[in-house]
Amino acid sequence: MSNEVKIGILATVAIALSYWGYKFILGSNVLKDSNIYYIYYSDVAGLQIGTNVTINGVPVGSVANVELLVDKAETVKVTIDMAEKIKIPKDAVAVISPAGIMGGTNMTLKYSTPCSGDDCAKSGDELKGEVLGMMATMLGTDNIDLLSDEITAGLSDALDGMIGESSNTPLALSIRNLNTTMTNLSQASGQLDRLMNQSSGKINASLKNVEALTAAIAGKKQQLEAILDNTAQVSGQIAAADLQKTIEELNQTIAALKQTLGTADQTFSGVNSVISGIQTGEGTLGKLFADESLYDKLEAASTSLDSLLGDVQDKPWRYIPLKSRRKVEKYDQQEVNQ
Repeated sequence: MSNEVKIGILATVAIALSYWGYKFILGSNVLKDSNIYYIYYSDVAGLQIGTNVTINGVPVGSVANVELLVDKAETVKVTIDMAEKIKIPKDAVAVISPAGIMGGTNMTLKYSTPCSGDDCAKSGDELKGEVLGMMATMLGTDNIDLLSDEITAGLSDALDGMIGESSNTPLALSIRNLNTTMTNLSQASGQLDRLMNQSSGKINASLKNVEALTAAIAGKKQQLEAILDNTAQVSGQIAAADLQKTIEELNQTIAALKQTLGTADQTFSGVNSVISGIQTGEGTLGKLFADESLYDKLEAASTSLDSLLGDVQDKPWRYIPLKSRRKVEKYDQQEVNQ
């Protein structure tokens, strides 16, 4: 055998072993008979080629291929390779689920009853596919529904306690006040709308009158400007005249006031001189103010004069002229007898 033949045989064996090793690493044994099945998904959640396919946790095959179909929107074709001796029913479901919180995916075949004969899926058949999330994988579909119902019921009770009609929490009171406010606002808006509808004719007429008045004023603009200019000039002249007159009267008043103050000053000067003379004993009043004995004499004279006048008033006969002494005594005796 030539060396060329030996090299060719060795190369063929190496290629065959490489192909077998590659397929074996991917989970497919080319030396054993197997069945091929196809599953279609809208999302495979990161499913990788070579992922084990299990039934009740036992590996029975592997994912042979994952292909995105370009001609079908949001469709992924998954091919699985299973041992020929494993029989699955036609209604089996290939479920993709998370392998754990660290990442990765699993594929599990689920069915309710085993198959035998014609009700078993054949190689090349299409199986149903399903993708589960982390919660559904951990709790199961039924438990997820129960948990969802419990969460919904709990949230409903909590909301009823917080904002229910019988609740007195600040949030519930605020919501009820807001509802009342919105109701009042709606009523007010309705009343305003009705009022506007009823008054629309009058409003339109008023607007037309205002428009006509504005147009008339605009037409008389030059005349109004002339009137305003004249008014401004007259007001300025009146203001200037009144101001000048007021200033003159004020000057006259100030001059008269100065004169009066001068006269008063002179008067007060004379009074001060008189008072100074009195205090120093000058003149009659000064002597009277300074000499206490003179005051006593004047007071005694005043007392005597007062007594004399009283006697004249009470006994006038004593002072009548040409009255004799005898007649005076006679009148005095008559007064005593009375």
